[in-house]
Amino acid sequence: MATQLAWAVICAEAAPSAQHVIARHPVVLLRALARISLHEQTDEVGAAFQPIPDIVYTIATAAPNPEEVAFHPVYSSTHRLGGESTILAADIVFENCNGYTLDKSGTRFTSLAVKDGKIIAVGSEAETAPLIESETRRIDLGGRTVIPGLIDAHNHLIHYGIEATRSVDLTGCTSIAEVQDRLRKFRREHPHEAWLLGHRFDQELFAEGRWPTKDDLDEVSEEVPIMISRVCLHAVVVNSAALALAQEHLGQEQLKTGILVEDSADLIWRQIPDPTPEQISEAALWAMHQARRAGLTGVHCMVTSREELEALLTLRAGGQLPIRLTVCCPYSMADYLEEQSLKPRSGDDLFRIGPLKIFMDGSMGARTAALKEPYADDPDNTGVLFRSDTELADILREIQSRGFQAAIHAIGDLAVETALRGIAKAAAFGNDGNYLRHRIEHASVLAPDLINEMARLAVVAVVQPQFVITDFWTRERVGEERYRWCYPFKTMLATGVALAMGSDCPVERLDAVELIHRAVNREPFSAAECLTAEETVRAYSLGSAYAGHSERFAGSLEVGKYADFTVISQDIFAVEPEAISETQVQATVVGGEMLEA
Repeated sequence: MATQLAWAVICAEAAPSAQHVIARHPVVLLRALARISLHEQTDEVGAAFQPIPDIVYTIATAAPNPEEVAFHPVYSSTHRLGGESTILAADIVFENCNGYTLDKSGTRFTSLAVKDGKIIAVGSEAETAPLIESETRRIDLGGRTVIPGLIDAHNHLIHYGIEATRSVDLTGCTSIAEVQDRLRKFRREHPHEAWLLGHRFDQELFAEGRWPTKDDLDEVSEEVPIMISRVCLHAVVVNSAALALAQEHLGQEQLKTGILVEDSADLIWRQIPDPTPEQISEAALWAMHQARRAGLTGVHCMVTSREELEALLTLRAGGQLPIRLTVCCPYSMADYLEEQSLKPRSGDDLFRIGPLKIFMDGSMGARTAALKEPYADDPDNTGVLFRSDTELADILREIQSRGFQAAIHAIGDLAVETALRGIAKAAAFGNDGNYLRHRIEHASVLAPDLINEMARLAVVAVVQPQFVITDFWTRERVGEERYRWCYPFKTMLATGVALAMGSDCPVERLDAVELIHRAVNREPFSAAECLTAEETVRAYSLGSAYAGHSERFAGSLEVGKYADFTVISQDIFAVEPEAISETQVQATVVGGEMLEA
């Protein structure tokens, strides 16, 4: 009955010139329409959603077996099949590829046709040939593998860009002496900078077997303020000149060592001169281009201020965004967003307002992630829980009333448990069944009961596979028994938790291949939680799209969706898992426009 009703509506709205096609091929048409977004998009919680640019609506031609049709769109119109029908020609056809749609049927293809930035056909060269006219660009991919565009669901793009352009990269330093050498070199090259900043050190790698201290940084300079941040961004070390700027708020041990975590670290962050709007824009643009070169077609970008958001809006207004952005703001910016008429999920095909971020705890590296039992390597410490479940529920009720999704930072099992309780308490107030798709960012330390509860509440998990290797000390932090349930991606997937993938860049490298490799190839103690390449790429594309409410337009290569895909050097679904790390990103396509890596 539903099919008959839908058929009657379609026939009533179709132009007379198209009705003969509809009458002859109803099965083909209905299956085609099922794969194309036909109607204006409306926000799922009632607020107006700025329209995605028009999709060319299509009617499929006949095929010997309608159930096997590859959808050849040849008629088009611009309003629910009304108006005059015209022959549809592709703007671009990508040919000679080893393509994976990652749709529900696991469809493979060798050719993909694009019009107005969206996919209008996917199949073989013979099947896309009718869409090729003299003006159609034809791009030969040389047999390379094509996967859906990868979407980084947790990325600090602007911070990454600012770090890269204003401070010293301490990644990979194996001693405090090496940290000092890199800082001195940067100072010689940038003598007029007011501060000397370094980022991404990891004291676990140091030959000295300890944290750097104030005295170590004073050896570099006692006059210029110096701050170096740990790879997790939840801990910093500063010299005497920097300490003097906040000394009245610090304790004796902090003044002695210069090691500061969480709120104390924020005291120093606030002393550093803010980048200018021009510097923010330059950093953001640089970082976005790096993301696209790495194989990403979209990023959920975490911003921390109005200035960062305004820089991204300015870049979008100027047509300068090379990738699709879903912007995640702190929940403290909710009033500002409302003042600016930036509603939940509003935007366009390249820029959308995403979730509001809420912190529940710190990091494992700084031992500030909130655990239910003490740290195995620090028995008097259970980390820092920033708020109770009731306090979180109050925040959620407020942002839910405005239609916002939440991105909740929770790493330790106590933080995750508290977050889930808060989500459950607030569910009846505008979020039944997790309608808004509240997310837990990281969800690093779990247990079976927490995984089951995440699945029951339909909470999305945004996870970082690179943590499994770079946070090699996690097993020491929590002990062998709890480590079994650290980063349990396979169990989460099997239990029904929706997974999205992110890098947390600049905490981790902006490297899509490395992320996939780390999800598939884990260290021996956690091998039971390895994902397959297909499971990983699905989470990294369609899973991330789902986490951003954009799965109708992105995440798989299907008719009606954006022509966003990543071209790689080998078939990661067919090679031995260990060989995935040898893969190279060779091109990234956004809206049909290809950028060679």
